[in-house]
Amino acid sequence: MIKNKHVVISGGTSGIGKELVLQLYEHNTLYVLGRNEDKLIKLKDLNPNKIFVFSCDVTSNQQVIENTNEIKKKTQHIDILINNAGTSDARSFTDYNYEDLEKIINTNLTGSINLTLNIMPLILRSKGSIINVGSMFGDIAHPLYSVYSATKFGIRGFSDALRREYMHKEIKVFYVAPRATATASLDKTKEIGKYFDMNIDKPEYVAKHILNEYQKSNLHIYPKSIERLFVFIQKLLPSVIDNNLNSKIKKII
Repeated sequence: MIKNKHVVISGGTSGIGKELVLQLYEHNTLYVLGRNEDKLIKLKDLNPNKIFVFSCDVTSNQQVIENTNEIKKKTQHIDILINNAGTSDARSFTDYNYEDLEKIINTNLTGSINLTLNIMPLILRSKGSIINVGSMFGDIAHPLYSVYSATKFGIRGFSDALRREYMHKEIKVFYVAPRATATASLDKTKEIGKYFDMNIDKPEYVAKHILNEYQKSNLHIYPKSIERLFVFIQKLLPSVIDNNLNSKIKKII
């Protein structure tokens, strides 16, 4: 059981983030970032003395700076930062415009990197941990998820680089690659996702798996499922993945 930790969670009002809050709040002090103020208030009501909430859009540098400064006023150290804020998107590549690209990249990639940059002094002080929530699409680039996959590949690269840079300072950097998870974000892409026969996990299962693997110091957290085999195939025989997805994409576009 994780106890007596100071934990920052972004994207904490729904999906995996909310489940992480629910599984951690009884024995830890949480600093929860999210965009929905009503949902934030409901989370704080669970334990007003141990849950501190911050209305924050991680795509806004100003909001990230202001809210991390508020966190620094409440605590001298952070034991765990969980970069969970993200959005899903699926469409033909030529259907994107620049505003779409900005939103997805700033939410999934730039926002997490910037939040880490601002929280890092508190992590260094405690020799703490950073948990970056990516995706299986950060290993297996998926048609119709081109920009989303790019951001998740980016999070994986960021995690590996940061881990190697700060390992000598005893900082642990975890990379999490869930498969499809039943969240509001996934609902936006379910019409496309159904063509690929995706297996879908419940957020509470994913959150529990993340925390269990964290306690084992398992720095690369993948689902215990057939998708893990696909990652190895992708590395060794990428043409097998190419051909499999090609046979499916032809039915859509």
